[in-house]
Amino acid sequence: MKAKGINLIKNEDADVGIGTLIIFIAMVLVAAVAAAVLIQTSGVLQQKAQQTGKEATAEVSSNLKVVSVVGNVTGGAIDKLDVLIEVSAGGNPIDTNANKLKVKYINSNSADFIVPTYSEDRSVDGDGTVLSSGDLGKLTLTLPSTLGVRETATIQIIPETGTMVIKDIATPATFAGKTQYQLFP
Repeated sequence: MKAKGINLIKNEDADVGIGTLIIFIAMVLVAAVAAAVLIQTSGVLQQKAQQTGKEATAEVSSNLKVVSVVGNVTGGAIDKLDVLIEVSAGGNPIDTNANKLKVKYINSNSADFIVPTYSEDRSVDGDGTVLSSGDLGKLTLTLPSTLGVRETATIQIIPETGTMVIKDIATPATFAGKTQYQLFP
């Protein structure tokens, strides 16, 4: 008979399992750090996108709208223009102080900045220098050179924020003794 021997079985599987566990934990830590960086970057980008969107909305929505342009005739030529303006739908209030609102007058002879005189024909808020939604403002422009019959000119109104408004005007073939003429629309 054979003597019963003791067979010792060497089991090295546990060492491989611990190594796999260490690698797994390292991968989870690297993934967590990468996720934190991605989340922080996306938060910064979202804030910048929101700020850019607000600025773009302010630029687009604060446009002026020219309602009409009336020329005042003195001595057979137009020497003053009354430009009726309002804020376009959904627009923000516009400061009409001379250093905030610029008006450029361009005709065949020259291009000059004009300091407008601002008044309100209709005021919703009672503020005489800020054009708000619902207000009907009037810019009175004293022209540097008069406009005769069959002449054209361009008015550029440049608010502090928002886009420039450009209006081309043309005088009629004759003034026929009238003191005011509608030049736009």
